[in-house]
Amino acid sequence: MGISLGRGGATTFPQDLVNSDAILIMGSNMAEAHPVAFANVVKAKELGAKVMHVDPHYSRTSALANLYVPTRAGSDIVFLGAIIRHVLETNGYFHDYVVHYTNAATLVREDFKDTEELDGLFSGYDADSETYTDQNSWDYQRDKNGQPLSDPSLQHPQCVFQIMRRHFARYTPEMVENVCGVPREVWLQVAQTLIENSGRERTSAICYAVGWTQQSKGVQIIRAAALLQLLLGNIGRPGGGIMALRGHASIQGSTDVPTLYDLLAGYMPQPSALLTPVPAAKDSPGATTWGEKRDAPSNVLSQQTLQEYIDSSGQKLGWWSNTPAYIRSLLQAWYGDAANEEEGNCSYRWIPKITGDHSHLATSYTMLDGKVKGYLLFGQNPAAGSTHATMQRKALEQLDWMVVRDLYEVESAAFWYRKPGFGPETEPVDSSKIKTEIFLLPAAASTEKEGSFTNTQRMLQWRDKAVDPPGDARSDLWFVYHLGKRLKELYADSKAWRDEGLQALTWDYDMEKPEEGSRITDEPDALLVLKEINGYYTRPPDQKDAGGNQQQTYTLHNGPHVPNFTVLKSDGSTACGAWIYSGVYPEPGKNRAASRNPEGHTFLEWGFTWPANRRILYNRASADPQGRPWSERKKYI
Repeated sequence: MGISLGRGGATTFPQDLVNSDAILIMGSNMAEAHPVAFANVVKAKELGAKVMHVDPHYSRTSALANLYVPTRAGSDIVFLGAIIRHVLETNGYFHDYVVHYTNAATLVREDFKDTEELDGLFSGYDADSETYTDQNSWDYQRDKNGQPLSDPSLQHPQCVFQIMRRHFARYTPEMVENVCGVPREVWLQVAQTLIENSGRERTSAICYAVGWTQQSKGVQIIRAAALLQLLLGNIGRPGGGIMALRGHASIQGSTDVPTLYDLLAGYMPQPSALLTPVPAAKDSPGATTWGEKRDAPSNVLSQQTLQEYIDSSGQKLGWWSNTPAYIRSLLQAWYGDAANEEEGNCSYRWIPKITGDHSHLATSYTMLDGKVKGYLLFGQNPAAGSTHATMQRKALEQLDWMVVRDLYEVESAAFWYRKPGFGPETEPVDSSKIKTEIFLLPAAASTEKEGSFTNTQRMLQWRDKAVDPPGDARSDLWFVYHLGKRLKELYADSKAWRDEGLQALTWDYDMEKPEEGSRITDEPDALLVLKEINGYYTRPPDQKDAGGNQQQTYTLHNGPHVPNFTVLKSDGSTACGAWIYSGVYPEPGKNRAASRNPEGHTFLEWGFTWPANRRILYNRASADPQGRPWSERKKYI
């Protein structure tokens, strides 16, 4: 959804599903896995909405739907692709919405070739590297001022609309019958229900969960759903959108902040060493990247410097044109005054650069090859819960050490002496052949620590601590903070340039005084962390001396809170740990994640939803270009 719409999060919130005229549920047993959210689906059905469940497995969700469609596992793209084709061929799309709020009318370069022309590949594919090394042909046609050309009639053969039409031409009703195992008339009933309940007067929603995301082609399935909702005019409108149902309380938060290897906080891309044609020599003082010299295609932009990163990652138009302010504010939050040296390049060099696929599964295979020495597990259990658990356990055997933080001894902590499961699988393990040294550290439960979580609808909610954790158990925040403090002490006198980032890291989250009534006297201040995430001024705004320089400087402890991300600057005068969360803590004593006022149809005073507390993303599309609601029945404001 990030590629298709701009943000990697649900576009709506569960309570808005009561405004839907039709709801399509795929990749989810919503009734049992998300029962609170599903209550809104039940309410919508009572109000007349058509609920459809397309899934290989018959469940309680199927039983409560108006229409259950059994389909073959892994055939979701064909099912959705055929609906897209049907929408295009029958003119079932919302024409005015598509022309004004999508890139359907924009012209793509003449040398672009689609999969239908190149036997399943797009233009720019390099067979040797098995990647798309030349993506120039994917660009738009532009006028002399660099602005994209368009055809509002949607008839030009190189407009996105016509390219999409050719791309989905193969997804016929016959293919649905052959691949999905769904009779044509049943599939057509789903397609027509969506078309008839979309457009100017009506809206439909799509709900999905890990039944899509955990597929090997999950990204493509979700992409197809986003395209379908854009064609039908359902994004950004009450009762429409895509409800991405997350599998845990803060799965959304883990991608926002993030824990994903290829992203920085707020969905900025992680800098890549692979995009550096000629890196500086490794281990030399002041080197701008790590690694040996490598060849790179001439069209790939270098990311050696902060400006090169901005040029290759940001945009000149649209909201991502603010990337300079977001990345500089992030560097300021992490490295303080050091972030201002060499126009930000000094601190930018300290950010780890991607050298390959560092996703969980790829890392597991690298671990299996003996190339990973250590592993920290926070609330994860790959020996039982990850893809190919047998391989995961064998990979863990190749480690030198592993730290497991959990409430009890999970399978990953016990793999060295016990196999999971029942029967023969529970036979003892030959521990003498396993070299991994394991440190099992007790963690605090959610009721034993303070902090926020971000749920399915992008909402931050604050949890207050109810009781101290027992014994030696500590919060994850405590563990990370004190680990960081010890590492900074350990490397304080290092002269190696690679340690400069750790030495410069701002790392002061101590409470002004210990929590009253708690026996844990060295717990870091979660509200200070929230303040850094929200953002604060490092220099007074609009206060300069006669020479144009700002004299007074602030730190995390005394800097004024920024009100939201619109005031973030690229000059080092603001610090912000995650720009999309900016506004959650806009002033002292006002933690909006802790607000609990249930009034209003969008519940704006309950928690805080990123960005800027918007409950429905892209809601400008709920009205026409003149600002008039598409219909009174579906007006948002």
